[in-house]
Amino acid sequence: MDDLVIQPTSIFSRIAKGTGVQAFNQIVQILIRLIEVPLFMHYWGPQRYGEWLMLAAIPSYLAISDIGFTTAACRDITMHSSSNDRLGALIIYQSIWSLLLFVSLLGIGITLITIHFASFAKWFRFTLITDQEVRIIIMILVVYVFLGFQQGLLNGGFWAAGSYPTGMFFSIFSRLLEFSFLVLAIILGGGPIQAAIGYLIGRIIGMILMWIGQQRVTPWLKFGLNHVSFSEIKRLTAPAFASLAFPLGNALNIQTIRIVIGLALGPTAVAIFTPLRTLSNFAAQPRVIINSIIEPEIAMAYGMNDISLFKKIFYKSTQFALWSCLIVIFLIGLFAKYFFPIWTNHKINLEWPVLIIMLISVLINSIWYTTLMIPYGINKHINIAPFYILIYGIGAALFSYLGALKFNLIGVSITLLIIEIIMSIIVIPVALTLTQIKLSNWLNTIILPPTTSLRTIINYFINK
Repeated sequence: MDDLVIQPTSIFSRIAKGTGVQAFNQIVQILIRLIEVPLFMHYWGPQRYGEWLMLAAIPSYLAISDIGFTTAACRDITMHSSSNDRLGALIIYQSIWSLLLFVSLLGIGITLITIHFASFAKWFRFTLITDQEVRIIIMILVVYVFLGFQQGLLNGGFWAAGSYPTGMFFSIFSRLLEFSFLVLAIILGGGPIQAAIGYLIGRIIGMILMWIGQQRVTPWLKFGLNHVSFSEIKRLTAPAFASLAFPLGNALNIQTIRIVIGLALGPTAVAIFTPLRTLSNFAAQPRVIINSIIEPEIAMAYGMNDISLFKKIFYKSTQFALWSCLIVIFLIGLFAKYFFPIWTNHKINLEWPVLIIMLISVLINSIWYTTLMIPYGINKHINIAPFYILIYGIGAALFSYLGALKFNLIGVSITLLIIEIIMSIIVIPVALTLTQIKLSNWLNTIILPPTTSLRTIINYFINK
């Protein structure tokens, strides 16, 4: 089983490959965002687009119903594999798979009952999408979400082999397939139901391809019940519930913000706010790339008890997150006034005060969210979880609603900025404690541009 041990000497190669895959991911995501707004505006108009955004936000809450076990399992599988424990990794894999299967079937049943009695169209003041259409759309998107549980667990197989860049590629390709079928449905004259079906078809195809790829790199990790262990499920319960806080907090911070804006100001305001936040979130994409790469690396370094590597990952990741975010913010500020009107088909005004405040929020987020990967990557994030839900999730949604009522969209953006500042005060000290790094040393490092590291990366690609 020596081939299962992930060697530290290969870290740079993995990170380089991961960076390349994530660069492809950003191209895909940017293309999707660039196409999405004008596509919906042209074929559906602001009202139906706003209704779709509010409706599509609902199933995202079901994405948390895996109770965080998927992400906790992937990290634990990686740590077991890093210490050359194949059997331990397999036990976790099959145990969590059986749990996710049960949760998915239960969730589908609960959804069928809920949508039978609920009247979402009336609650959300829809004028174009009927209650019957709402029921069909939600059911389709619920199946879409639960298939994502299985797809997420497949990542554990790629992480275990140190091939997480390959897993990333399959996830990205699946997202591209989903959006492609969505676009096809809309161009052919389809409505929200057909759009939801397009999403589902793309995910099914993407999941099948990802499963085939995972079996090629870790054929010993198979779905099944032979190695199910309730004690392992119980052991992962605490970090899993803590992991639950993050998708829940994200859903509240992202999706619920859309809903509360719609409730306070109407669906048209959602259609105005969403492109502004999407544009500001382009500056967060470097952080997303960095975090997706370092999470498995942190788990590997910790599993191998390589403290020096553990600290180095923390220093470099936060440094790159800060400076790459600053560069993108500068570019957005430079070109937004030319790009935004064209992107929104001249139907939405560029509200600079809202955009500037949200860009500052993204900068703060890029720093503290990257530091969060230290406790998160080693399943030691339990103490942060309650704050994430209460402040980043519920607090953001509640005070954004109040801010929207009082100050319109500017009130929402100010609320989000305050939330980011509070979260940075909570999270950063935890990461510094785990890495045993002083705040002054960390700040003195990240405020300097990562020129040396950039030269090393450039030389690597030139030599390759």
